[in-house]
Parts: sequence; structure tokens; C-alpha cells
Amino acid sequence: MIFNKIRIFILGITCLISQVQAQTSKSNPVTKSEISGNSSTSSYRRLLNISYSQDDNEDIMDAYIPSNYENAKVIVYLHGGGWTGGDKSEFPEKLIDELVGKRRYIVVSANYRLIKDGKNRFPSQMEDVSKLFSFLTATAARYHFNGNEFALMGGSAGAYLAMLYAYGYDSAKQIKTVVDFWGPTDLADKEVREDNGDANAKVVNLLGSPDPRAQICFDASPYYRVTKETGVPTILFHGGQDPLVAVSQADKMYKKLLSLNIPAQYEYYPKEKHGMSGAAALDVIVKTLAWLDKYFPAY
Repeated sequence: MIFNKIRIFILGITCLISQVQAQTSKSNPVTKSEISGNSSTSSYRRLLNISYSQDDNEDIMDAYIPSNYENAKVIVYLHGGGWTGGDKSEFPEKLIDELVGKRRYIVVSANYRLIKDGKNRFPSQMEDVSKLFSFLTATAARYHFNGNEFALMGGSAGAYLAMLYAYGYDSAKQIKTVVDFWGPTDLADKEVREDNGDANAKVVNLLGSPDPRAQICFDASPYYRVTKETGVPTILFHGGQDPLVAVSQADKMYKKLLSLNIPAQYEYYPKEKHGMSGAAALDVIVKTLAWLDKYFPAY
């Protein structure tokens, strides 16, 4: 499935992550049913399948927590899968080693309700992401992490959710930066509707409306929800030969962010498709880490 390329992309760079220089820090362990995780230089804890809402059994998350930390910052990842598939487990261990084991972030990878048999259509996903951040905020003091500031990243369908939440739903202004791995931004755009049957089918399934000019298409689009007041620093990655999410989706989002004087960076890979491989994959990771250092430093 094409949305699963996000997993292929990240796994492709696992042997290269160790080249990136690490940061360190200290302090307070978290207790729960735990599984140890080890990187080459340090360790972390995995807390798996934590319910962040009692409303649905799909509302679960995995948390990766440094063994020693105090007031750590949290990076939240939302998986891809066309809003009908995918899983939080796609976030790879080697990247967790880098972000958690070395740099001392907490990483949360979350599931959300998937569309099935016409149920759980938009805005179910936004409701779940809102519940996720409410849960994290409510538990921050107990587990000694920063519950006021988050970085939000996602792959494909998850990147779309990350941008939409940050620009349109984060009334508390907790999201400080977004990392977009080839996500759609404008669900009314003919390049992901009339001109692309596969993409259009996924959007219709998400929104429940075949009309690309219906108001819901605009309400559910990061491109139309972002304003000078709601925008946050955003880095966008996209392949020039993406057959599912037209590269124009990233182009226009980047230009709008700049027009609003919101810090933005756009990384374009002319030969890549829906996902990255080889040198491009490494470049994405290196630039993601540099972006986090600038706009969401661990300490």
C-alpha cells in the first residue's frame, strides 16, 4: 500500500542514524509496565498500548521515555495509511534511539480511529488527536515532562492530520512545530481530486462527500485553516514524482506559510515518489533533526 512508504523510508535510514551527533541530559524515571529499549549509547523505556481515551479501543499510543530525564519535551508522531490503515508501530527503533536514547526527547507514536464501513469519518481523527493532547497535558506533572509544548510530525495521512490539528484545532497553542512527511494539504485541489482517482477515493472516504467544492473540503484542509495566528514553524518534505499526493500540495502550503511570515522550510526531491529512499531518506532525517534543534530543542 502506497501510504506504507513512510515505513520504508524510515527503515532505509536506520543504519545511518548513528552518524548524527547526540545531545544528553538527566533525571527522573517513569514507572509503569515497561519494556527496556537500548541504543548503542543509552537506554529508554517503552510503554506500549496506553489508552489515551476510554471512548474507543483504537485510541492507544506507545511512549518511548529516556531512562534519565526531567521536564523532557515530547514529540508526537501520527502514522500514515490513507485514514483506513497503518499503525503506530511504523515509527522505527533506530530513530527512537536517536531522539529518545541520545537526545532525551520523549516520543509518542499514536493510533487514531480508522475509517471502516463508512464509520469514523472526519472529524473523528481530529477528535482523537485532541483527546491525545488532553491526556498528555493531564499526565505531564505526574511523569515530569513538559506538557505545554509539543512537536507534531506525521507521515502522509498522518502528516495531514498533524498540520490540520496544529493550524486548525490547537486552541491552547501547544504545538510549537510541525514536521510534514509528504502529506496532503488542500482537499479541494483538483490535483488530488478530479485529476487523481486514487487520491480522490481516499478523500471522499475521509470526508463522506464526493463534491470537491463542498464546505467540508475547505474546513478539513490545512491550507485553508492556517492563519498568521494559528501557523507554527513547519518543515515540509515531498517527492517530485509522488503519484498519490501531488507535489503542488507542498508547494502551495509552503508559499502560504511564507506569505503569513510563518517560519517554513521546504525540501523537494525531484526523483522521489511517495516516500524516500537511499540518500534522500538520510537527507530527510538529517534535516528533520536540524529543524528540531532550531525550533524544538530538547533542552
